[in-house]
Amino acid sequence: MERSRNRLGFLVALFLLGFVILMGRIAYLTFDKADGGNDDSSHVLRGQILDRRGFTLARTSEASIIALAPPEIEDAEYLANLLGQRLLLQPSTILDRIDANRRRERKYFYLKRNVDNLLADQIMTMQLPGVYREREDHREYPSETLASNLLGFVGRDQGEALEGIERDYNDILTQPDPAQTHSGLSLQLTIDALMQYRLEQELGAAFEAAHSKRAAGIIMNIHTGEILAMAAFPNFDPNEYYRSTAYQRGNWNIRLNYEPGSTVKVFMAAILLAEGAVNPGEKFHCDGIIHFRDTTVACRYHGQIHAHGDLTLPQIIQRSCNVGIIKAMQRVSRDRFYYYMDRLGFGHKTGVLPGGSGETQGYFPALENWVPSTSYYMPIGQGFSVTPIQLLRAGSSLANGGELVRPHIADRVISSNGRSINQAQTFSEPNPFSAGVNRDVLSMMRLVVQSGTGVAAQVPGVSVAGKTGTGEKSSARGYLDKYVVSFMGFFPADRPRYGMLILFDEGEGNISGGSVAAPVFSRVVEHILPYINDNTESIRPGRLEPLKVRPPEVNPDVLYDFRGMAARDALQVISSYYGVPVELEGSGYVYAQAPPPGSDMSKVSKIVLYLDALR
Repeated sequence: MERSRNRLGFLVALFLLGFVILMGRIAYLTFDKADGGNDDSSHVLRGQILDRRGFTLARTSEASIIALAPPEIEDAEYLANLLGQRLLLQPSTILDRIDANRRRERKYFYLKRNVDNLLADQIMTMQLPGVYREREDHREYPSETLASNLLGFVGRDQGEALEGIERDYNDILTQPDPAQTHSGLSLQLTIDALMQYRLEQELGAAFEAAHSKRAAGIIMNIHTGEILAMAAFPNFDPNEYYRSTAYQRGNWNIRLNYEPGSTVKVFMAAILLAEGAVNPGEKFHCDGIIHFRDTTVACRYHGQIHAHGDLTLPQIIQRSCNVGIIKAMQRVSRDRFYYYMDRLGFGHKTGVLPGGSGETQGYFPALENWVPSTSYYMPIGQGFSVTPIQLLRAGSSLANGGELVRPHIADRVISSNGRSINQAQTFSEPNPFSAGVNRDVLSMMRLVVQSGTGVAAQVPGVSVAGKTGTGEKSSARGYLDKYVVSFMGFFPADRPRYGMLILFDEGEGNISGGSVAAPVFSRVVEHILPYINDNTESIRPGRLEPLKVRPPEVNPDVLYDFRGMAARDALQVISSYYGVPVELEGSGYVYAQAPPPGSDMSKVSKIVLYLDALR
């Protein structure tokens, strides 16, 4: 009997516990539903990204989603007309989406995201059957394409950081602010929005004019490592990232591996001086071509072999003589050559952004992988690869007196009350050259701009030092007769403070670093110089129109990747290159396809594109 009472008591207690849990869950869901589905105790509004002067580059605002439940809609035409007027959508589009979702037996779908909360309030007061509202956070990039390849973007979920600064510093931007726990901490960058604007303005125009494959540009304070501007083309609008391709979004300043060409001759000059391999005033003869084994290297001018005659080391740099620098560098042992280039950071990441940012380390072959031709190709910047940020860092160490400064983009973490929580520090190490060697090479770079291959980089009222580069691109089958052209410059040359690298990958016509990259450097400096000299001036950057995306390169034998494309653009590609039946599921932009990209077209009889207007 006692045993039965104990069992009954246990069952009653268990029932009561379950009842309490159930009621608690019901209360939670009730209040959670009434509050728009958000748990305010844990919700954090993503922090802002600011430039060095506090200009907003990325911010998050609260918005709404208007959703429809097709089974509950009583008069679809009436509803489409009402919502179309307020949401600036065509009623026919709304009706098509309702019909499409009914056919697919979908009970609920999003009609429009990022709706202003006041407008959403007005719509909900109409109490239209089948119309729902959800709360969402909306990430905005006020300057649209400005610094887009650097900033990156987030997905629909504000915690889903997908690329760029947004991803690299996601933990900071989503960390609750001690001063305002519902907001994330803000990240202030070293980027100057006006310098960024001017760099993109000139780089983008030249990128279009030269019909380049891609372009990159960096401005850096060479004493602190602060990146003041970093631009890449093609670019995109992160507010509509779903309309872009991975190629458009690439930050080529940290990802592009390329053979640098003649820009590295300044390092060769430094090595020769450091090793005492060249006597003052000694001359090297250039008859336009040098032979080794079955290979030749030539000096060319407007496509023709050009003999420079007898040149001193400064003249070799000034005129960018291939034959002269190769002959001189044969006096430096392989071990010493490798030592200096390794100490300059070639073959190593710069650490400009946190690990996982996509920065590559270039390629500098280990000594055991050198072949007899290596010591002939490397002095002219072939046979190894660098990244733009890596090259500018090494070059800056020659211009700033000998310090290899670690470049950085994040300046400090700040709370909503303006308190600095974490501040970036300057880290540097000495380069492998003496102060005298650095100074002598800087003088050679001044000659390049005064009367050498870089005269187009001259800027009225300020002295410039720099070096041009025209590196031939290679593949597994050899060199391709395609070029990466660049200019690396420093100003003011008497006491350099800023460094800039301008680069174009491929292009039409007889292009070179001196003819394409150097003029861009000059125009950018001319634009930003007054601003630098009066840095208290408050100027807001203008608006840049997004560049037109060039037609996709389509291989008719392989199925193209249509994801992210508008339906009409995808249909045009299919009709132009494939000529097979196509079926559309939904409307708007392609988010999936069947068969998958890369499929053999000989086996494809139909293409199905899955579309969503909100992707």
